[in-house]
Amino acid sequence: MRCPGHPNAEVVGYCSVCGTFGCAQCIKTYQGNQLCPRHYRPIAQKIEEEKKHEESRKRRPRQRLVVRYADGNREYGVCFALNLKEPGFHLDLCDSEGTPLGKTNYVAFRDLKAVFLVKSFDGKYDRTVRYKDYTAEGDDLIARFKDGEVVKGHCLHRYDPEEPRFHLVPQDPTTNNISIVVEKRAIDTVYTPEEYRQVEEQEKTAKGADSAGLSQEETTGDFYFETRNYAGAMEQYRLATAKFPHVRRLQKKILMAQYNIGVNFIKRHEYDKALVCMETVLKGDPHNERVRKKVAQLRHIIEKGTRPDAAAEPGLQD
Repeated sequence: MRCPGHPNAEVVGYCSVCGTFGCAQCIKTYQGNQLCPRHYRPIAQKIEEEKKHEESRKRRPRQRLVVRYADGNREYGVCFALNLKEPGFHLDLCDSEGTPLGKTNYVAFRDLKAVFLVKSFDGKYDRTVRYKDYTAEGDDLIARFKDGEVVKGHCLHRYDPEEPRFHLVPQDPTTNNISIVVEKRAIDTVYTPEEYRQVEEQEKTAKGADSAGLSQEETTGDFYFETRNYAGAMEQYRLATAKFPHVRRLQKKILMAQYNIGVNFIKRHEYDKALVCMETVLKGDPHNERVRKKVAQLRHIIEKGTRPDAAAEPGLQD
């Protein structure tokens, strides 16, 4: 049987979509299906587009990234593209000297503090090399992370408070950082330059008050704490905090008073109230293993639905 399109060629098959017969030149096989020229054309176009995209991707310079996680860990690596709209990206891991480790990790933005696009992994970049420049279109911003670190720069695009992350171009062009992807989960506050100047003035005033001595409210709170009137102590510490919000020791004293209130609830077998107190303390001091242990013990007691003698729980009243 001769091919309708090529009379000198024999038919080798037919299109699985329309049933048209064709020779080896006409009939193409894709994923186990035979297709005529008409039905194979869009597939061929897609394959060609993917091929061009892959070639373009390989020609694109790879971005050196220092990935810093919210838990303090960090990774070094390279990737082709970083899309802030996606939930994460793939990182080809390197050591701190840039040597490939032959391993690729998927990095989820939700686990991060920030991603630093850098000129070199060790900070010793070649100053004769022209690195990628970003033209910032947004406003000047200052981001303060929950761990206290502050970064200043220009927002790459218009800052959107609803977006989960944003791109910051450092103010200092001589820094090793080319740009920074800031994850908002790790941020305490984002300031305008004017707002940040006001905060610095407030902190300077608070530091002066801190070094000058204790306020009357804090002194009264200390007296109540020593006499084991923890509720009264916490009330006074909060009054002092309202006057001096940046004095860090006041927050620590509030947490200690809250902790002792929780211990008193344990002694009275009021475990639900004790748990609320301990969870509040843990939220303010998330690395306190002693409090974390008490929270776990209290949840265990409440879930069991029993009211055992608190003394029978090791360390519960400590």
